[in-house]
Amino acid sequence: MVKLKLLLIALLMGFTGASWGQNKVSGVVSDSQNIPIPGANILVKGTTQGAATDFDGNYEITAKSGDILVFSYLGFKTQEVVYKGQAKLNIKMQDDAAQLSEVVVIGYGSVKRSDLTGAVASISSENITAQKKTDIGQAIKGQVSGVDVRSLSNKPGAPLNIRIRGNTAITNNIAGRDGLSDDAADDRSKPLYVVDGIFFEDINILNPADIQQMDILKDASATAIYGSRGANGVVIITTKNGIEGKTVFTYEATMGMNSVVNEPDYFSGDEYVAFVDDVIRSREWVKLFSNGVGTVDDYNNINVANFINTEIQTTNEEASNVANRRYTNWRKDFQKTGFQTSHNLGMSGGSNGLVYNGTIGYLSDEGVIGIEAFERYNISASLSKKVSDQFTVGLKTYLAFSEREEGSRELYRSTQRLAPTVNHRDVDGNIIMFPDQQDKRFINPYYDANGAWINNTKSMDVIANVFLNYKPAEWISFKTQFAPNIKNTRFGEYRGLLTKSSENNPSRVRAYYDSYFNTSYSWDNTVDLNFDVAEGHNLKTTLISSVYYKQREWSNIETRNFDTDAFSFYNTESGLDIRTYDTEYVKETIASFAGRLNYSILDKYLFTFSGRYDGSSKLSPTNKWAFFPAAAFAWKASDEEFLQNTDWLSNLKLRLSYGESGNDTSVSPYETLAFLGNNDYLFGTTQTNGVTVTGLPNYDLTWERSKEFNLGLDFGVLQNKIRLGIEVYNKKTVGSILSRLLSPISGYSSATGNFGSIRNKGVEIVLNTRNIQTDNFSWTTSINFSRNKNEILELDGDLDLIPYGNHGVLQIGEAADAVWAYEKIGIWQLDEVTEAAVYNRKPGEYKFKDQNNDGLINDEDKVVLGQESPDWTGGITNTFSYKNFDLSFNIYTRQGSFGHSEFNQLSVPWQGDDAKFNKVDLDYWTPNNQNSKNPALEYGANADWYYTDFDFIRVGNIGLGYQFSQPMLDKLKMSSLRLTLDIQNPFTFTDYEGSDPETGLQNNYNGGYLVKTILFGLKLSY
Repeated sequence: MVKLKLLLIALLMGFTGASWGQNKVSGVVSDSQNIPIPGANILVKGTTQGAATDFDGNYEITAKSGDILVFSYLGFKTQEVVYKGQAKLNIKMQDDAAQLSEVVVIGYGSVKRSDLTGAVASISSENITAQKKTDIGQAIKGQVSGVDVRSLSNKPGAPLNIRIRGNTAITNNIAGRDGLSDDAADDRSKPLYVVDGIFFEDINILNPADIQQMDILKDASATAIYGSRGANGVVIITTKNGIEGKTVFTYEATMGMNSVVNEPDYFSGDEYVAFVDDVIRSREWVKLFSNGVGTVDDYNNINVANFINTEIQTTNEEASNVANRRYTNWRKDFQKTGFQTSHNLGMSGGSNGLVYNGTIGYLSDEGVIGIEAFERYNISASLSKKVSDQFTVGLKTYLAFSEREEGSRELYRSTQRLAPTVNHRDVDGNIIMFPDQQDKRFINPYYDANGAWINNTKSMDVIANVFLNYKPAEWISFKTQFAPNIKNTRFGEYRGLLTKSSENNPSRVRAYYDSYFNTSYSWDNTVDLNFDVAEGHNLKTTLISSVYYKQREWSNIETRNFDTDAFSFYNTESGLDIRTYDTEYVKETIASFAGRLNYSILDKYLFTFSGRYDGSSKLSPTNKWAFFPAAAFAWKASDEEFLQNTDWLSNLKLRLSYGESGNDTSVSPYETLAFLGNNDYLFGTTQTNGVTVTGLPNYDLTWERSKEFNLGLDFGVLQNKIRLGIEVYNKKTVGSILSRLLSPISGYSSATGNFGSIRNKGVEIVLNTRNIQTDNFSWTTSINFSRNKNEILELDGDLDLIPYGNHGVLQIGEAADAVWAYEKIGIWQLDEVTEAAVYNRKPGEYKFKDQNNDGLINDEDKVVLGQESPDWTGGITNTFSYKNFDLSFNIYTRQGSFGHSEFNQLSVPWQGDDAKFNKVDLDYWTPNNQNSKNPALEYGANADWYYTDFDFIRVGNIGLGYQFSQPMLDKLKMSSLRLTLDIQNPFTFTDYEGSDPETGLQNNYNGGYLVKTILFGLKLSY
């Protein structure tokens, strides 16, 4: 009876005409990489009935069997599909290169690239993974204008330095011998990283294969929505989501080898022996100037044999090795081939409003010397459920575990410095503990290469994103999102008995054990409104409230004097000499209220207004809160009627923006407060503990504030076969935080405050071309160029110059990382003995310019010689495809970087340490070779004078791929199968004498070789 009633009802409904045979159809619209497309339009052809996809690409529409559904979106080919009555219909849209294709995440939302008003660069998953790099930073080198990515070390798992539009912190540099810190965390100009809505510190732990898209917000109008967090630019990383439909499995693997490339050219055995002779001659010849003048004949007549025992030892086999030309190549003997492999397994799909995605990744990367290695495990999962038409809930989690073994910090340079005339082992095959009797600082590298010195870091990162989205109507939605982040790091170092620092002395053996436990979370609540105010007038508004909390706990232990190496750093109690034990707790919070308004008139005139009101716990009680506004305008000129009939013009858009953003990274938590420190007092004969005030508080300390103008042009011609983007910007940072020197009478050495101002201005150019496009062959080119000028505008009060470190200076009108030293103008020659003596110099020494002509060379003659940041950077990527084959190569360059070279200080022949070490084969001055641009051996140069250029052009990657054809895939029952071969860093063109100019600014201690990697890859899905 019930079934009969239902049948009658169904028959009655069938006669309602308009609704006859209609069904609800839903699905997901995605691109060729299975990335969901938000905002795609779906229309029942011939009607006004339509729908649009949500942020995750989901749609729902009513249609009847036989209807034609039209799917369209800017940047993709319009697709018409005959509806056959199915409940689910997923659509994969094909790129249309004739249009602007990207959807850009701009912080708390997304827009079509064609609707952008600010300066934002986007990198797709395909471009991030194309070169098979081990981390995201390496993957984007040379691909984004205005983004300078620099390696700090060539050891596996090493951090990177990433800057967007230059340095905004005056006191960014860390004073020291080489001018820069080797720790990326010390960079106060690093951008804000946002991973799935979570503020993040170390993107090195992310697996590139897990990334769906990276969007880089560069100008202040784009970053202002992040207020105080966005002064140095924002990098938004979105990990992959699931797509509703059948379950798709993917597997990607690479396997290959690492090897040394661009190795410095050190003296061979015979060259080193000749160098020793010249060292002796130079050392003895210069002594003649104490009572007269040395001549060429004096130099040639020096009897080297009388002094050879000071350099070539007769107490071991060294003299015999020289006599028999029996040499050791220490570098080659300790280099090895390192193996690299990665595996990524993924699964995604969904049905009935439930969408899921999960991946598991593993990376193993071995170094090319010693025990250097890096391992990383990644697990990610995302789950979202459309509970009803109004409610959607979701969860994203990401877990990363990594272990990095840096090995010995001396091995790299020890194998370079040891003379080729000394031996590994004695005649009986036993290891010689101190190969060079001249200098017992150098223990045999054999021990370090096999783990005598351990530097091990283990990190566990857990991030999550839980959200609830409520959409009561088409024009309004509410979203609350809670995003916690937990990072636990353990660092352990052990310098065993047979290391350079221990020198076979148990009392010098040492162990370090540091533990870090960081927790943070952000809780964001947003309201989005989207409606048409009038015909052709659209208003989109986003309102935000946000809370950010960060807490760090840290402890460290150092003990020495171990009687065994068996415990490594795991049993610090075994060390009889306790040197350090300490703990620390730091907390900081930021509360924020923000809003953004996008107003569109006729989809041609686009206005964006945003503002954020931030409060930071790190600043003084009366200056914690500040407001950061921004405004932008864009004009789609190519949509105007007077340009509609211009056949050659595809796109023309002008953009103008102004914004302000803040920065408090230059100040540490609690720095505005006064501190108490322990101190001992003597009352009569009784010693007791007490406290003293150790820091001067600043109750006026407030935000650094960056104010930026940006002018942009987007231009496309010939159906966008040629696309050009130009950005011109001027960013001024006022109230820069730095330390002011105080008079000793105050009882304090310095005070921190908003005393400075700095400016960055520059230009960025991006050119993309489709050079050839046929059915079987295509060739595309992407070129980017950026130039930035950094300039200090204001310092402490009336000061215009503050030297720091060995060669740094803060000077009005110069870059914050300027190099301050004497200007070299040549080498003093034999016919300039009298003139050289005025400056207390001798022939063969550097000749410096006397800037004020006072007959003295002192600090008043120091000038700015250059800056450590580059004048300009650029990159070019060419991609060719022929049928199922594709070939690509990427080249990038950094030009204009100048600074002190730690490598040169230790490795050039004129280093001035006798002939204890082997040296790079470079020309040097002698009385017989006065045309050399380099000074004489021994006395010719001071350790602080080793400045050099770090310019280079590098082929970053050459990649070859083969995509299996569809008929073959059908036979294999797969949806995709691809084979690849990549050669990373095969060629570097530079005049720099060391291994890698990119790391040349860093300390040679803990250094490493530039590595070439050859990788074979496999990627499949079914």
